[in-house]
Amino acid sequence: MRRISHCPLAKLLGTTLVAGTLTSCSTSTPVTPKPGEGSVIAFVQDAPICDAISTALTISGLSLTPTSGGNPVGYIATTPSFAPSIRINLQQLRDFTSILYISNVAAGSYNQAIYSVELATIGTYVPTLIPPVKNLTTVLTISKPIYTLDPPLQITPGQANVILVDFDVLRMLQVDSSGQLTGSVTPVISTTQLTSTATNGFGELSDIWGFVRSVVPVLPQSTSVNPAYTGSFLMQLWSPSTSGAPAVNVYLTAKTNLVGFTDLNHLLTDSYVEVDANVDSQGNLAAKTVEVQAVEDPFPRQSTQLPSTAFIGPIISITTDSEGNPTQLSLWVRDAEPDNPSSITMDTLFKVDLTSNPTYQASALGPNFANLGFGPLNLAVGQELVVHGTYVTSPTSTTGGVSTALPTVITPSAIYLKLQSIQGSLGPMIQIGSDNLTGAFVLNPCCSLLQGVPIYVLTNNQTNFLNATGLADLTQQSPLLVKGMSYYEPQASVINGVPVPAGTMVLQAQQVHVLQQ
Repeated sequence: MRRISHCPLAKLLGTTLVAGTLTSCSTSTPVTPKPGEGSVIAFVQDAPICDAISTALTISGLSLTPTSGGNPVGYIATTPSFAPSIRINLQQLRDFTSILYISNVAAGSYNQAIYSVELATIGTYVPTLIPPVKNLTTVLTISKPIYTLDPPLQITPGQANVILVDFDVLRMLQVDSSGQLTGSVTPVISTTQLTSTATNGFGELSDIWGFVRSVVPVLPQSTSVNPAYTGSFLMQLWSPSTSGAPAVNVYLTAKTNLVGFTDLNHLLTDSYVEVDANVDSQGNLAAKTVEVQAVEDPFPRQSTQLPSTAFIGPIISITTDSEGNPTQLSLWVRDAEPDNPSSITMDTLFKVDLTSNPTYQASALGPNFANLGFGPLNLAVGQELVVHGTYVTSPTSTTGGVSTALPTVITPSAIYLKLQSIQGSLGPMIQIGSDNLTGAFVLNPCCSLLQGVPIYVLTNNQTNFLNATGLADLTQQSPLLVKGMSYYEPQASVINGVPVPAGTMVLQAQQVHVLQQ
């Protein structure tokens, strides 16, 4: 079982717990609110920006100021027994919502949020460089921004209280007169309170990922959670944070879609999983889909074999042989599950050796209504992947007395295509069905990593349109953010009645979001 008593690096989601949902890494036992306290659950999301492939921040503190006055109350607070420091890569949160932190706060009204922020990394794609990536020298203009909560946050005792922490990267990252990122960062964060509905609770968290620490195949009848929950597992989240990796209980029902395993009796600890879940009115995660992809090597390691890890990030480049078959790709690693801080550096390039003939699979959490296949010839620059495999840290290379660390080499056992969001503008509209939901259009991507690659967006009657009723509402004046599964099609074909030229990226859309300007 992984990291029950050990709390090294963790990444985006803070830790503690609520109503039995999260556990403290130092104790691994639920901490229920004391009398006069309410559980505060912070969701986190991000507004996008085109030219950064990585925007990593570390939140080391969040305090709430009582409306009536007095000293701020620590929510994410460093203490002798537990010192959270939550590393967030905002580029992974474009139109995704996850959990930032859960803790207990004294009931009452709070009208200010005070964040403690540290800057980690801004990575950009520069095609003229070898390799074509650059980490900017960054300057944080303010480390402890204070934001007014209007209306004030109302903490009700004995129940889950949910706030949404929204990072606006579009306004955080400064650009020069030519539109290039400067490395100067001013935190822009809004904090609002959410309410629960009878049918949907506090809403859905799509595509959260981590690894399994423990399993409860059958919940005891005396449990206080929803009687519809049949069992649960403890999932470690975002392990590359600087301390206090969080873990969340994921509850299953009879309707949960299980992919890669048949039941909780066959769910192995250390399995890497991806989850779609609703957050109920008590703050519990009720899984809609759970996908097991691979069993990884725990950290600290207990084996003499090469460590196995899930590496997550976009493809930066692909090397092919004389016949056009991919032999190697460069992956910009934003996350590694589990993380090994002694040998894995976040926001750097890793080489993936494709000659080991790994299996290829598209994540079940993304749409594939066009029934497209995914294999080595469907790889393309800009796709988000999860690469499962062993790795060897390469030695340094010395040229002219200068030592350079060579990229870590991953030997993959499995490569999964991941759900992702791509930003751009509307190109030609190809097809609009009678329902105004089913059809196709061309997306002109705004990021330099994807420029020059035509993207055909396919939609169907399950595609969600945000700030639009359907395809007919899309205009070239409004920027778009399309979330879906991106398949590269090397040969010309007809997909869902749409002629697709050879060498085209096909994005099957789960959501088309018209961004507010």
